[in-house]
Amino acid sequence: MEQVKQSTSTILNLISALILMGMTLLCFFLWTKGIGTQGMFNIYAHMNRYMPIGATIVLLLNCYRLRIGDFIWIAVAILSIVFYHQFDALRQADFFQDITIALIIFIVLDFKLVDFNKVLRILFAGLMMMVLLITAYRIFTEIPTPPSGLSIWNKSNKLQEIWINTNTIGSSIMCSSFILITLLESLELSWAKLLKYPCYLVALACTWVVQSQAAFIAVAVFVFFDSWPNFLKIKIRWIYGFGYSIFLIGIFPLSLFLANSSNIDLFTGREDIWKNFYDLLFKVKEQFLVGMPPFTFKRGEQVLGNHNSYNATLGQFGLVGLVLISLFILYNIWQLILKEDTEAFQFSFIIAFFAVLLQSTMEDTLVAPYWIPITFCLLGLAWQKNLKFEEPREYYYEKFEDFEESEIEIPQTRRSRRQ
Repeated sequence: MEQVKQSTSTILNLISALILMGMTLLCFFLWTKGIGTQGMFNIYAHMNRYMPIGATIVLLLNCYRLRIGDFIWIAVAILSIVFYHQFDALRQADFFQDITIALIIFIVLDFKLVDFNKVLRILFAGLMMMVLLITAYRIFTEIPTPPSGLSIWNKSNKLQEIWINTNTIGSSIMCSSFILITLLESLELSWAKLLKYPCYLVALACTWVVQSQAAFIAVAVFVFFDSWPNFLKIKIRWIYGFGYSIFLIGIFPLSLFLANSSNIDLFTGREDIWKNFYDLLFKVKEQFLVGMPPFTFKRGEQVLGNHNSYNATLGQFGLVGLVLISLFILYNIWQLILKEDTEAFQFSFIIAFFAVLLQSTMEDTLVAPYWIPITFCLLGLAWQKNLKFEEPREYYYEKFEDFEESEIEIPQTRRSRRQ
């Protein structure tokens, strides 16, 4: 791409970073404020328009930074829209559903290409801390009093809603804490490293109190692996790659097995939803390959969705879409693992995103436009680097340290010859 002046690049980068932070804040605003009013519901209903527009603008502003691999994935994103448009009637879908895979690719590329320097990361982390603390405050001040005098910490509480569904609140806590903690670690500053520990506790406490089992397990997994020493994170880098590969390859057959097993109940009754989904999916061969009409499951008076991001992907885009998204994720993960200069804090982003993938086995957080920016941003931010500057003193010392006074020849002048 044609070179862009440094001053112009800096301005474009700042605008891009502010747009991306604004997009993530808008997503969190839905869950922190709630969608109970008509105004908030309108924002919620139009997120499938706002997010693609923002992601496309940022990508255009940073097109001069694109590499060959990025261009290939952009081409794949555009072709996916054309491909799925051919099956809109079968899937009962529209253009805004067709662009979901492209949105995922664009979001990751945006957070990869935009340079979040330490000032921008501190600002971003500060915004995420604000989201986390506001959500925590609302949880502990608005949580309904449990029946029979039970403590809010008692796991026997059957809490389903505070100002919004508790699983949604748990997902918001999980995402905001992951972004906050990984950004703090990327600063590589002593105070930031210490600040992450109270953030661990807040995330664990909040997800436990709201009874969001999937989010709590994801946060616990992240805290366990992220608290390892940096040298160990780098040493086991290959385990991350194989872990991602095994998980993404095995998640569909595993879900299918659990859905058809009458003796296993690991996912709090979600297996019944999955079984009903698979029965409908396999009725028509084309549905399994490219997607089916919107799926709902009725349990009493409740109308539920897939409660599984991978089944939601199969439902919207079929096996082709699930494979495509999985390949895109694995491409980014393995590229980072194979790079010798990948730093320890980058593996924290990789761990956090894997925890999101775990949580997604019980929630629809990977393919919804109001979740994509705050989940897939972790995969894009994993590409951020800290610039290493050489100190001038060291440079000059290395340049002249080998010279001795006797080796320096001083040319004679007329005055020196007279002497």
